Amino acid sequence: MTDNLDDLQQFVGNSETSEDVITASQIGRLAVTLNVDHPAPDKGDAVPPGWHGVFFPGLVPYERLRSDGQPSGGGVAPPVPLPRRRLVGVRGEYLDALRVGDDVTKLTEVAEIRIKNFGAGPTARVTVRETISSSRGIAVIDERDVLFFGEGGPGDIDKPFSPPSTPAWQRTYESDPVMIFRLSAVRFNPHRVHYDRDYTTKEEGYPGLLVPVTLVSFLMMEMCRAEVPDRPLTAFSYQSEKPVFDLGPYKIFGAPEGDTISMWTTDYLDDLAVTATATLGS
Repeated sequence: MTDNLDDLQQFVGNSETSEDVITASQIGRLAVTLNVDHPAPDKGDAVPPGWHGVFFPGLVPYERLRSDGQPSGGGVAPPVPLPRRRLVGVRGEYLDALRVGDDVTKLTEVAEIRIKNFGAGPTARVTVRETISSSRGIAVIDERDVLFFGEGGPGDIDKPFSPPSTPAWQRTYESDPVMIFRLSAVRFNPHRVHYDRDYTTKEEGYPGLLVPVTLVSFLMMEMCRAEVPDRPLTAFSYQSEKPVFDLGPYKIFGAPEGDTISMWTTDYLDDLAVTATATLGS
């Protein structure tokens, strides 16, 4: 298994280009999913930072899907010989606002593959960089870390995090299955752990459906947009510390300090689940 994982290094540098159009209808779908007002209903309106995540869906045929619903390979994605996967971290940089009506291009490339054992068997962390451009130039640079692991779980990948003692912002969200479904649908995400309870509990051994960490990140960014409406995000990064399950409400906290906002999410057990850092522009 380890030799097979080491062979994955040949995929570093693989790249592909795709195209899409920024539409008000797709932005509207995300708005109702997050239960917020439509932020960009008209042509030329600026899309909030981070909302590019509902464009460029992965159009993968059924025969190229794994048993968990995720792509088995093809494109730039390496065929990792491990049965489970989870998005564990994203780093986004927002250089220019995308606008409704923009024709956009995305360059996707495998930036790094790291093989490591966290105590439960070998894992592969695949970092994919996405660069989105409009006719005005580069608008977004995203790096996404996906961790592939075995049947026994990923092991102890958590890192210590000490949240500020007194957050300035706090909101509680119900782990609503409709919101989870809508987020998966608007992103065309077929990962079964977000909607197939029998598969998730019986095959992967989780206690419930997984609230998408991308949903949590969208809600974190929306907290920033609501609390500091005059200062747009210029960067946002987040890391999954543990899965958020749909077994109860989860809470999002924010602690601004100057141009930086420390953010974190706790699950229904009040355990730390997601950590994030937002950077504000002027």
